[in-house]
Amino acid sequence: MKKILAMSIVFLAVSIIPSSFAWEGLIAIEADKRNVERGQIITYEGYLYGDYPIDGEIVSITVYKQETKEIILKVDVIPERTSVEYFENTAWPFTFQVDTSYKEFANGMTYVVEAKYDDKSTKLDFFIQPEPEPTCLEILGDSPVIVLTDKEKYDQGDVISISGCLSEEAFTKKINIVVYDPDGKKIGVNTFVPSPDRTFSEEFIIDERFGLNGTYSVEVDAGGLYSSTKSFVVPEFGFFSLLFLGIAFAMVLIIGRRAMTKQSLQNYNIS
Repeated sequence: MKKILAMSIVFLAVSIIPSSFAWEGLIAIEADKRNVERGQIITYEGYLYGDYPIDGEIVSITVYKQETKEIILKVDVIPERTSVEYFENTAWPFTFQVDTSYKEFANGMTYVVEAKYDDKSTKLDFFIQPEPEPTCLEILGDSPVIVLTDKEKYDQGDVISISGCLSEEAFTKKINIVVYDPDGKKIGVNTFVPSPDRTFSEEFIIDERFGLNGTYSVEVDAGGLYSSTKSFVVPEFGFFSLLFLGIAFAMVLIIGRRAMTKQSLQNYNIS
């Protein structure tokens, strides 16, 4: 009986002692940047506030996707043995880096960096910027001229934005923009000067000239030698057309009802 009691006391002591030595400090991390381009390196500085950690212990670093919690990286770092004064506290520093050129990282995504020591943890997120849109000259390739529209389909009242760029051989002081309706008839012509960087842009309103239902085209002519065409659609009854038609129909109904009511009153008075 005494042996069983002694063994129970020893087991209880072993169970209690580790918890009595649990670390009572705090952990924090900070980064030199949190909005980065893909391929940049983020440098983190961390601190353990409190008693000096036990030799050989580590801070566990985990990097995962904020949305799916999928783990991208895991690494362990060892705190420095020399403490520093940090905001009037004793702190044990540690450092690490995250290289966003790692193949598992993607543009336009937010990631979370979690640092954990003992039962304490802290988190800090960072965002990888979306992949930049290719410039007009990059899209141009081997073509002498390229013309673009901001949308493929427009309604009455919309503003259409036309843009594009010219190759070195097609670059001239003036270029012409010609708009054709679905029947091939010219409904708009404009001449303007491109920018020194060989790009151009122009805007106009989809108005009564675009009365036909179908596909229109805009042609950019550079010095009569080079040209490029872009098509877009204007439906016969776009949003604004339907809106105006609905308002007009409602007005007809209101006027008609008023006329019928007035006629009924007159008939009543006569009788």
